[in-house]
Amino acid sequence: MLLFSFLVSVVFGVLAKNTLRERIVYGVWVFVAFVGIALVLGWIMYPVP
Repeated sequence: MLLFSFLVSVVFGVLAKNTLRERIVYGVWVFVAFVGIALVLGWIMYPVP
């Protein structure tokens, strides 16, 4: 999951922004969002058998 999140955030950062700083900030933000949403969904689905 972490590898997928990292690779997708790199691609999104490169494609979405113009300057290097914007790319890095956006890539980190997307990575944190992917991992955070995955963890939240995991905790929500934990009690479901």
